[in-house]
Order: sequence, then structure tokens, then C-alpha cells
Amino acid sequence: MNDPQKGIEVLGLFPQPVFTRVYMGNDLTSTVSFLDNAELMGDMPDQYGYHSKDTYILDAHECAPLKSFVMDSLKYFGQKVLMFDYDEYALSQSWTSHKLPGQHHTMHTHPNSLISGVFYYGETDSSTPAIKFHKPIFGANASYMAPQYQADRRPSEYAWETFAINHAPGLLILFPSHMLHSVPTNESKFTRKSLAFNVQPKGSLGYRNNLTELLFHKVM
Repeated sequence: MNDPQKGIEVLGLFPQPVFTRVYMGNDLTSTVSFLDNAELMGDMPDQYGYHSKDTYILDAHECAPLKSFVMDSLKYFGQKVLMFDYDEYALSQSWTSHKLPGQHHTMHTHPNSLISGVFYYGETDSSTPAIKFHKPIFGANASYMAPQYQADRRPSEYAWETFAINHAPGLLILFPSHMLHSVPTNESKFTRKSLAFNVQPKGSLGYRNNLTELLFHKVM
């Protein structure tokens, strides 16, 4: 009798990479204290929480050890995973984000950025919300059908519509800036704290011969 599974191959075409790395460098107590004391502001803070008024906070000398860790990780992610042809990257903006109990952040992307990331810190418990990544739902990736799914989709990542990475102090997460992501409602008793940032390569984007070249020094 023929094996019905013989010869089957499933190709994981065009996957989206999310990089994680736990900080294991020098003690960050003074850095975390600096981040916690940063002046906060917010648009619709009753829903979205607060962010640091300083939106270039990783450039502060108090953040030097953490910035070094972030930049080292970015270089690896860019060169070894995404296969970008850049030797150096530069932070555009960086800011702390505080989500008090009951606050959340809706699904979004980070425009004008190539790679984005978050670094978790602060007190946490099992109900501190994760960062949740979402399958694209628009444009060329849109599905115009509404199929019925099995109750448990875990055995096949091809059926997933969301994926969450839990909040864990010391965890760095990097991802392509176009990836949809959100923060569920904070149902814990702690303020959910993170440092977020956007990154561009140094020098340029695109290709001259393809007429897509963007030389940063020509437009600054």
C-alpha cells in the first residue's frame, strides 16, 4: 500500500525573521534608573500609555552599554539574517514606552525605518502583555476568503495569524520595520516598560542603476 505522505514537501516561502537575544553584559542598574527617570509625555495616554519626551534617548551616555549591545545585535541581524550589504547602522529615534494597567497599543508598523526593535526592562509577571506580531492583511498578501480553521492551529505555523513574544526583562527583539505588531491590554499590576527604536543603514538605500538610490548626504 502506498504511503499517502511519501514525497510530500512543504516549502516555507518568504518567511519574516524576528530576532531575539538576552542581554548578558555589564550591569544595567544605572541605565535602567536613567530610563525610569526620563520625563514622559503621551498622546491619548488613557489608551496608549506614555513615551519619553526624549526620542533619542539611546544616544545618552548613561545608555552606552545598552546601545553597544543593540548596535552589535543589529549588525548581526542585518548582515547574517536579512543579508543586507551594510557594515554600519545608525539609530534614528529611540524612546521608552510605558503601558500602565489597562493600556495597550493598536496594530501598527514603523514607517521611515528599515529595522525596528524593543528592549524589555522593569518589573513583570505572567499577565504582563507580550508584543504580538500579525500576519499581513492587506495589499498583495490579502486573503479574500474566510476559511474555517481547526480549533488548534499550533501544529502548523502556516495557519497562524498572530504570534506573541512574552515580556521578559533583558530581552531584545529586532524585526523588519514593516511588520505589523501591537501590544495587548496590560492586565498586570505593573507598568509595562520597554525601550523602542528605529534604525537605518549608514550611507544610502537602493541602487543607482535601478534608479532607486537614496544618498543620505545629498538630501540632508
